[in-house]
This record gives sequence, structure tokens and C-alpha cells, in this order.
Amino acid sequence: MLPTYQPRLWHLAVVALIALFDLVVLYMVLRPNVSDDYRAYYIDRSASCFPRADNVATGYYPLGEPISFVPDRSGFSLDTVRWCGFMPPSNTGIRSFGDYGIIRIVMPLPDDDFLLTFASWANTDSSKPERDVQVVVNGSRVGTLSFTSSKGIFGRFLVPQAVARAGGTDDNGNNIVLIRFEVPRTGPPGTNSEPVTLQLRLESLRLAPLKSIPAELASASFAAGTPGTVVEAAPKAHPPHTPAGKKKEAG
Repeated sequence: MLPTYQPRLWHLAVVALIALFDLVVLYMVLRPNVSDDYRAYYIDRSASCFPRADNVATGYYPLGEPISFVPDRSGFSLDTVRWCGFMPPSNTGIRSFGDYGIIRIVMPLPDDDFLLTFASWANTDSSKPERDVQVVVNGSRVGTLSFTSSKGIFGRFLVPQAVARAGGTDDNGNNIVLIRFEVPRTGPPGTNSEPVTLQLRLESLRLAPLKSIPAELASASFAAGTPGTVVEAAPKAHPPHTPAGKKKEAG
């Protein structure tokens, strides 16, 4: 005669608790309670970079002053506006990784249009196809940089007041300006499924109200065309450099 086992009530209760625990864990795996930024970067992969913490990338910037991304050069040098998709500053500037890099400025904005200027270059050369980098401010494209060689480009773009204010405000009423540099993909994803993209380098950047700019320069800016057109993007000589290596996430 086969032995029989009659489970006790507390045995069944333990099994039920284990099953309930498994269901809770499964629910948390399928529907994790995480921030939108975490979900976009780590789960559904709709974002190519994860923003730095707000208490580190505060967005503080003395409006109108030049920002230097190269250590020991003149200009505002605190690492407060590098928000997402750029490596830390080095002697060649900040380097993009992923499909885009974002500079975030948080401050009260005056009632004025703005001029966005920056010094940049990319890891390309004349033997490769032209690479276009889209410059987008608060969701509106303000211009395009076309890289045909390793020479640097001075970007100069007009940012209308409505575009500068389109980023909304923070809890303290400060305006949020997101300056996004969208870089093209240059090859299929690697073994880690990360995209292979053009690596943009920014050496410096400045966002200044037009009223603070000499009259002749401001007039030339408006004469260049309607808001959103390139005011100037002139190439300059740049010292030789070694192409950047493997991408990794900024801290």
C-alpha cells in the first residue's frame, strides 16, 4: 500500500504565500515602478543616454558667458550643463556617445531672442561621406552642421525667444533650455547592440541674449534669414587628433 500524506493547514498557507510572492515579483518584473528616464534608457531603449542627477547637472550657467569644456581654458568651467549623452570634459572637449548629446541650461530668461555659438569638430575625414549634425533647441531645429573633414566648425545659430521658452520651467520658475545635438549613425550596431555614431566634440558653447551682443553682429544675425537658419558655420583649422575609442556612459 502506497504511503499517503495529508498536508496540514499551515503547509497550505505557506505554499499560498510563496505563490503570492512569486506573483508579486512577476508583476514587478513586467511592470517595474521606475522613473520615465530609467524606463526609456534601460527598458524600452527609446533613449540613447541617461540624464545625470539634477543635483550634479544643475543647469546653472551665467547667461551670456562662454562655457569652456576644455580644462584650464578661460570661460565658465563648472560641469553643470552637461546633462545627457556627453562624456566628461577632457583636453579635446566633451565627446558625444549614442544618437545625441544634450546640454541643459536652467535659469530665468530675459525677454529677448538669443544667439547660440559653439566650437565643434567630429571624428571624420575628407575620405568619408558628409555627416550632418542637427542642432535642436527645446524640440525645434535651429540649424545643421555639415562635417566633411576633421576641421573644426564654429556654429552660430539664432534661437527665437519663443523657442528658448518652449522648454517649460522647473519648480522654482526657472526656464529650461535643452540644446540637443543629434548625430548620424555611421555603421551597424556592434556586439553590445549599441549604435555606431559620429562622435561630436564640443570645445566651448555660449548662449547670449541679442541685446548683449554688439549691434552690428545682432543685425547680421537677423539679416541672415528667418529664425532657425544658420547665421554662421565657418570651418577653422584644428590640430591633429586621434579618433575616440569605445563609447561608455557618462557619470
